Amino acid sequence: MKIYQIALPLLAGTMMLSGCYDEKMSWQRPDGQGAVVSSEIPLALAEQIANYDNIKNYAAEYMPTTQIGLGASADKYLSDENYASLANANFQIFTMGNAMKHISLVGNDGALKQDAVQKAQNVISKAAESGIEVFGHNFIWHTQQNQTYLKSLIAPTMVVSSDGDIANLLPGDACDFNGGTTGGWGSWGSNKESAGVVSGVGVDGTPCLVLKNKGDGNNWDAQCAYTFDSPLSASKEYTIRFKAKSTSPAGVIQFQYQNSTSYGSQGGYKDFTVGTDWVTCEYTFTPKYDDVDRIILNFGKVSGTYYIDNIEFGTKIEDPMTNVLAGDNSDFEGGTKGSWGSWGNNSTSSISAKGQGHNSDYCLVLDNPTDGSDYYVAQCAYTFDNELTNGQTYIIQFDAKADLPASVQFATQNSSTYAGEGYHTMEVGTEWARCEYEYTCSKDGMNRILINFGKIGTKYYIDNIKFGVKKANGAKIMRAQRRATKITYTLKSAEEKRTLLLNAMQTWISNAAQAFPSVKQWDVVNEPITDGTNLWRGVDKGAWGGDDKEPTETTTDGLNLNWENGTGNGHFYWGYYIGKDYGVKAFQYARQAVGDGAKLYVNEYNLETSPGKLDALIGFVNYIDANGGHVDGIGTQMHVSKSITKEQVDAMFQKLAATGKLIRISELDVAMNSSSLSAEQQQAQSDIYQMIIESYKANIPEAQRGGIVIWTLTDAADEHEYWLKNDCPNLFDGTYARKIAYKGVCDAIAGKNLGAEFSGSDWPKAYE
Repeated sequence: MKIYQIALPLLAGTMMLSGCYDEKMSWQRPDGQGAVVSSEIPLALAEQIANYDNIKNYAAEYMPTTQIGLGASADKYLSDENYASLANANFQIFTMGNAMKHISLVGNDGALKQDAVQKAQNVISKAAESGIEVFGHNFIWHTQQNQTYLKSLIAPTMVVSSDGDIANLLPGDACDFNGGTTGGWGSWGSNKESAGVVSGVGVDGTPCLVLKNKGDGNNWDAQCAYTFDSPLSASKEYTIRFKAKSTSPAGVIQFQYQNSTSYGSQGGYKDFTVGTDWVTCEYTFTPKYDDVDRIILNFGKVSGTYYIDNIEFGTKIEDPMTNVLAGDNSDFEGGTKGSWGSWGNNSTSSISAKGQGHNSDYCLVLDNPTDGSDYYVAQCAYTFDNELTNGQTYIIQFDAKADLPASVQFATQNSSTYAGEGYHTMEVGTEWARCEYEYTCSKDGMNRILINFGKIGTKYYIDNIKFGVKKANGAKIMRAQRRATKITYTLKSAEEKRTLLLNAMQTWISNAAQAFPSVKQWDVVNEPITDGTNLWRGVDKGAWGGDDKEPTETTTDGLNLNWENGTGNGHFYWGYYIGKDYGVKAFQYARQAVGDGAKLYVNEYNLETSPGKLDALIGFVNYIDANGGHVDGIGTQMHVSKSITKEQVDAMFQKLAATGKLIRISELDVAMNSSSLSAEQQQAQSDIYQMIIESYKANIPEAQRGGIVIWTLTDAADEHEYWLKNDCPNLFDGTYARKIAYKGVCDAIAGKNLGAEFSGSDWPKAYE
């Protein structure tokens, strides 16, 4: 059976056929497809349509310089052979609906996701076997961009001044040395060889303090000290905590205190064995004297070089709750997850490598591989033996960081019914910070606490989890976090953001072009003009999509893009940070990556019904051409409805033709606002398809015809789960049978009624 001869299943269930024709009609609904959505059409017309050749054969004969294409789902094309065969038989070029977009291909680290790249490559290879090209869709858009990654580039740097359980008296470089100075730490001694800050050798590749002695000696022969403006209190308990390692496996760092003037009032001697791996050194003491104003790290005993980082010194902060979590359920120092379990979104939980904890060896690692629709799609949970008390106030507290700026959500739950409450979002930066929340239980049956981490795809590090009843004298916690941790943000300049995003744009376009070298036609910028206002989206003030609005950014709260980032949305307006020339840069990068012979397009919708938007788009194209880029063509999507008129279509094509650019119908479909079309509705839809293609041929010179793309193949429900749901916009119905619109497209391509030329001997072919 020839592909085009499967059209007659359209008639099954709507009319009786007799004789041999009944016997020859063997058909069934393809697996997983919707029911027949077309009403009865005249038998003679159905037979005529069945005798039509495949679309691309008419295109080759009557429009040999114009490609007729299909917008298709990559998954559908790869998984459904009936679908693929029908597509291959009728079209010359494919546009993948989503598989080549930024959000599909770019991971949260900015690198291409190899599984996604492979899927698109499989489509390209399979299509090539049938002589079909692939059109690239698209490089730059305001939606379906990996917002998580792009935001991470421009987000301010989180600055953590204290860790939450120590009221740190050491400011800035005196604590972390990240500014490149010793921050007030001085050094001396007969055995001291050198002391200073060295970049790239600290914890996590940061700067740190490096101390080197001349050889074995006494502890005090080489000293590094910090002197306070005021003495320590003799009645308070202090804690020193720092990270250290040595070139010697038996290195020793000794802590002590003293008076900086008399060198007396000495005490607090504590030796730490420091090997070749980072270790956490911690000591708690109460000064014996009231004039102690200096703390000292002695490094003269064992020959070697010592690396010191993240020094904290101060009074311990009392827990605001009576913590009921202990051991690996709290600090993970035993190297296990304790009783914490996790699930959802293909996420995993594990124990970190040694030394990755917060001032400790181990922490809990939660890995969420992809952005999810909400926090709860990936959960980490601890279930208590007993229920929480209704009306009781509790406090949750933990230290956290992530590979990307992100957030997690605290909640409580009934482990049997999954009823929950207490939902509270907590920000997580790329440096350790304390997360804290005060929660009052208001439901019976709550026996589980949750850390939900499914919304942003990244790796989370969790340590020192504490949970319990709030102490009677515990301070009120006003926000999600940081009783003792002060967090501020260092904002990036406008030029820094522009540079970072331009680099990301160039890398993305270059990587995509390298991944798909056979693709030589691309939508470079998609939908740059707003509806109604006809402004440049993201560039002109107030030119957004949907409910998006101006981003906000402060040193206290960081960056809030205010742009939707639900599953599949990923709104990101490149032009907002790059400026008006973002389109120029995109075309320059694309030309460099894809090559001079490539055809590069701007693509937009509603041009047939909005002359003002069309004018604005032409202005956008002219700006790119005038400022160092070059646009080869303009794509007009043409998602039209039954109300479209020939006058509107003619006017659009005439204005587009006047640009001298290649003009492409990029996403053509005809919505009828009905889930089942009568014969009359089918004919009306067919007339619109035919009118649009005939207008294209009449108004666009042959040399400027960039092609015609039909958007999706069939009316089947699985092709319209989101786009034009409960409508019938395509050339084939839910059973893969040809509709009257198929005839309209073919006749428009040929410029005549092809069916009128069929002879009586042609009709039996419909039943072969």
